[in-house]
Amino acid sequence: MDLSWDEIRRRIAEVGPGLHDAGTFSAHTLEAIARAAGRRQIRNSAETGSGASTLLFSHLSARHTVFALDDGLGSIANVRRSPLLRPNVVTFVEGPTQATLPGYRFTGKLQLVLLDGPHAYPFPDLEYYFLYPHLETGALLILDDIHIPTVHNLFEFLRRDAMFELEEVVEKTAFFTRTGAPAFDAFGDGWQDQNYNARPLLRYTWRGRIRKLLPARVSRMARRSSRECTPEILAPASGAVVAATGVVQGSAALPEDSYLWILARRKDIDGWWPQGGGLVPVNGTRWSVSVNYGGPHDAGFEFEIAALVVGPSTRDLWTDWFARVKETGLFPPVRLPSAGFVLGEAYRTVRRNR
Repeated sequence: MDLSWDEIRRRIAEVGPGLHDAGTFSAHTLEAIARAAGRRQIRNSAETGSGASTLLFSHLSARHTVFALDDGLGSIANVRRSPLLRPNVVTFVEGPTQATLPGYRFTGKLQLVLLDGPHAYPFPDLEYYFLYPHLETGALLILDDIHIPTVHNLFEFLRRDAMFELEEVVEKTAFFTRTGAPAFDAFGDGWQDQNYNARPLLRYTWRGRIRKLLPARVSRMARRSSRECTPEILAPASGAVVAATGVVQGSAALPEDSYLWILARRKDIDGWWPQGGGLVPVNGTRWSVSVNYGGPHDAGFEFEIAALVVGPSTRDLWTDWFARVKETGLFPPVRLPSAGFVLGEAYRTVRRNR
């Protein structure tokens, strides 16, 4: 077929609505796809779903792979029969993308991907998962039907993620460019490193945020009001400058089946380290324990000391932590129990000397 590129695009837009019954791109969106793809040299491309876009990509890509299910809608059969298709360029991988994508092996990086397969949850996310590691820097990622909530959720993730930059939205189709950011580890977690997760949902965290806004003394008094006992830290003084190690002293009256632990952390670190080798003995009402304030790289930082009275379960958990430290030589931080499981608490902030 000896047609100009303008005529090819016009004819594809014309026949698009008749290719299948599942909906198709408008002429305006097809033109935007052609324009965005035309700015790149596309050696390898892929799409989920099939239709007018397949015809278009057969003229824009050196090798195009289609993951689609005909399902009686004609999305593959009609495209195969179209004289506008360059069949030698296109490979059809037929079947549900939920089954075909996980086992497919790409032989090279992709310069273009269109996600337009099944829209039910979690299938758009599943398609993204199996395709994003293959996108090279500068590649075009097109996400169609962002008005559908399941797809819109992926759209909101992509527009915040460091791996992608939103170029434009044309009608219901979003165009992203793959940035030079490292690809997210497909077999890891690291959710907290993703921009989409930078702010936890307020409706679940507002109580904790309000507590953080309260002055420390007011917040602690509010927590202590329902406690069975109140330990005290007598030394070092608040704001004192301390060495790499030092003795912390205090007093506590322990109820039956309760145990005193002293923990410390650098104040800008989320996690605590139990001190003194285990639970702290109380002689009468007085106690004393040696505390470590980090290594040489922690000099000059503020440290927080916590004196906590806890029950048997937390005692067992932290006793096991010391046993694992001896076995492995590793010192992972621990989390403090939820407020309802702390029988008493006191805090003190000091500064490590330089």
